[in-house]
Amino acid sequence: MKSRILALVSLMGFAFLTACDSGNRSTNRPGDEPDSDASVIAKKSEVDEFVENGTAYDRGVVDLGKATKLVLPNTATVRKGGEAGKVQLFMAKTLSFGGHPGEAMSIRSGRNSMGCAVRAEGNALIVATYGEWDSHIEGGAYVELVALVPEGVEFELRKGLSGENSIGQEPSRGWLAGSKDSKGGHWYGPTSPTEQWTVVPAVPDPEKTASK
Repeated sequence: MKSRILALVSLMGFAFLTACDSGNRSTNRPGDEPDSDASVIAKKSEVDEFVENGTAYDRGVVDLGKATKLVLPNTATVRKGGEAGKVQLFMAKTLSFGGHPGEAMSIRSGRNSMGCAVRAEGNALIVATYGEWDSHIEGGAYVELVALVPEGVEFELRKGLSGENSIGQEPSRGWLAGSKDSKGGHWYGPTSPTEQWTVVPAVPDPEKTASK
């Protein structure tokens, strides 16, 4: 039976909805495998068995290099401390979607399609998020950022560096079709930053630091 159609780092010295047919979807439902990843809290959607919502916790480190100032999203939480010259970024990447994607969608693979990126601006290092999207109807994907900034480093919180309209990713085109270059699973919205930005490598954070 046909389903419904849903319209729906080295720079400057820095290191670091489509038509869907449920009959064509993969039978590999997310969450079928045992959960041994302590960095993920996942739960199957009550709306679609092929959607696994939840939060994945990741962390990354950026070397400030020659930068004397740090610019972060105004949505970020800033904590002071850590190693001099290095900024630690802790991310809580959440998928909260109540729709019916064209194929299996899970926070386990979706975490690879969102994160943080950096670029230089004069003597400052700017941090922005990418990969976030919002259907404005049935939910979306979001990044919560906690930054551990060394003592003595000047920082600024700036609008426009996070969310679906983050300048770190392509402008929102409304309810997007599933991304063709999604890294392991269906995804709506950008899965990488624009060319002016460099991805901050991230690894799983079993301590779930961004939640503390």
